[in-house]
Amino acid sequence: MVELLLKTADAARYLGVSVQSLRRYRDVKGGFLAENEDWFSGAFENSPIRWNVENCKEAFSKRRKGFTNLKRNQEAKKILKQVS
Repeated sequence: MVELLLKTADAARYLGVSVQSLRRYRDVKGGFLAENEDWFSGAFENSPIRWNVENCKEAFSKRRKGFTNLKRNQEAKKILKQVS
């Protein structure tokens, strides 16, 4: 399967969200989109971010269904069991 990687403005338009929202959804900003899975940094600091829009669509869908919080809670429980 060929991945569709778009620059931020094009990805935002494709996904139906604002550029600011898409940037805010990155995991480095406390969001739910994971680097090297949903988005990719360029080779240089000023290189454009590329977004895997199909992965982003799937992440949006799961987030709407509460999947992200469920997954985080499950991971937290695993960590607590390991510590105990």
